[in-house]
Amino acid sequence: MKSVWLNLPVSNIQASKAFFKQIGFRENPMHAQADHMASFLIGENDFVLMLFPEYAFQHFTQTAISDTSKGSEVLINLDAQTRMEVDELADKVKKAGGKVFAEPSEVDGWMYAMGFADLDGHRWAMLYMEMDKMPK
Repeated sequence: MKSVWLNLPVSNIQASKAFFKQIGFRENPMHAQADHMASFLIGENDFVLMLFPEYAFQHFTQTAISDTSKGSEVLINLDAQTRMEVDELADKVKKAGGKVFAEPSEVDGWMYAMGFADLDGHRWAMLYMEMDKMPK
């Protein structure tokens, strides 16, 4: 295997594209002009996020789409380099129309984290880890 990427169903490609741009995700130049899907590059290794209309996603997976208002299908974690980065993302998410379900806070004495839902209810978390404080 050479790479892995994340595919998510969305109800409105253009709204989701705007949301992820507003929170700082880098649009994948390969798909920047596409109207039928969206793609973003995340992190220094360019992890690929693909967004597809729900009907297309359902066709690919041959299953019903999870109802994110009733449960979580996945929690996608983002690694932060500072506490400030966590706080900044929480602010961007709120301004872009997402929902912060877990405000930035310290967790277990060695992590600083926040959680948010994107426009379609997919759950994300960003955390900063102080590895020297991690329990052995």
